[in-house]
Amino acid sequence: MVGFTSCKKPQDKKFIVTQVRSAAKLATVEAVMTKIVYGEINDTGLRKFFTSSNPNVVFNTEATVKLGVDLSKIRNEDVVVKGDSITIFLPAVEIINFSYPHEKYHEIYPISEFDEIKAKNKSEKLDEYFRLAELEIRKNLPRLGLVEQAKSKTTLFLEGFLAQQGFQNIEIRFKEDTSN
Repeated sequence: MVGFTSCKKPQDKKFIVTQVRSAAKLATVEAVMTKIVYGEINDTGLRKFFTSSNPNVVFNTEATVKLGVDLSKIRNEDVVVKGDSITIFLPAVEIINFSYPHEKYHEIYPISEFDEIKAKNKSEKLDEYFRLAELEIRKNLPRLGLVEQAKSKTTLFLEGFLAQQGFQNIEIRFKEDTSN
């Protein structure tokens, strides 16, 4: 009897892990953000980026970010099953997709002097502005509460799924993000 019972639990755990993994990259939060990119394009470089009182280039830009949990990273040891109770240790929330496409850059008129910048072959400086703007967007993501939203939505999804599997006591925990 003991051998039969102990064989059944790991099989249940493997089945649960397989089902949860099948959701793979669960994109739980998507946000669209706009950012004004402005500065001066001159021969002295990019020193006046974001501090110029009279910018000669101004763009409105748009970035889309998806955050979620990559459920394919769950291992068997991340799931603890005891009768009708289950604890799952999920991977940290991560950026699943970050899109900052050039098609979403809109020059603001009449302030911007983009035609003049193109004529002076200063496009590489403009590209640098957009790279710096992307870095700033990524740096400010934690302040937007998106990680907490992703955790909350992932927890709700998994609690519902696991309740349908017959579990009465469900605990979802997230591992810490070690990439920062």
